[in-house]
Amino acid sequence: MSLRYTLAALLTGTVAVASVSAAQAADLYTPAPAAISYSDAGLAVATDNWSGFYAGAHGGMMSADDFDNTSFSGGVQAGYLQQFGQFVVGAEVSGTLSDELRYELTPDAGLTQNWSLAAKGRAGVALGDTLIYGTAGASLAELEPSGTTTSGTDTYGGVVFGAGVEQNLGNNFSVRAEYLQTRYFDVDSTVAGIARTDDLTNHAVTLGVNYRF
Repeated sequence: MSLRYTLAALLTGTVAVASVSAAQAADLYTPAPAAISYSDAGLAVATDNWSGFYAGAHGGMMSADDFDNTSFSGGVQAGYLQQFGQFVVGAEVSGTLSDELRYELTPDAGLTQNWSLAAKGRAGVALGDTLIYGTAGASLAELEPSGTTTSGTDTYGGVVFGAGVEQNLGNNFSVRAEYLQTRYFDVDSTVAGIARTDDLTNHAVTLGVNYRF
């Protein structure tokens, strides 16, 4: 066989092998899967609706002596909240006037509360535009004698705690409903010339509105 025919045969064989290899490679090739996108599966993303200073007003009812004596009340509040994800913490000061809330010492003697001040911490969980929170702190009230109570007017400190829910209305306004219990310990008084010491408790249910700055 001549050299020319030998080279032609080798070239033909090489082309044939290359064609078969290319076909097999094409059969074995699997395209990469398309990128798969995942939704947020409906998970709520916390937004900061509550951070900042605020001020507002509140009004409602106060009750003493296991709800035997009730009084209208109203006042103002101011505070600051800071949101961390869904958690909200802050502090608030408030002043409240009450319509002669009476603590009964005896059927004929009592102490009357006309105003109180409170400084409280607040902590809660934000569910979007709704804040559910607890609150606790210190209270100061002026108590005046009534009936046969012969001791003088004095101020007493106590503790206050409660819970509430606040709803963001937009445009920096929010409304809230709140329950508070306040306790004054070791309140001294004199009734018909006899000295005594009492622990006094009142309950308050209020509605309020706040404006956030």
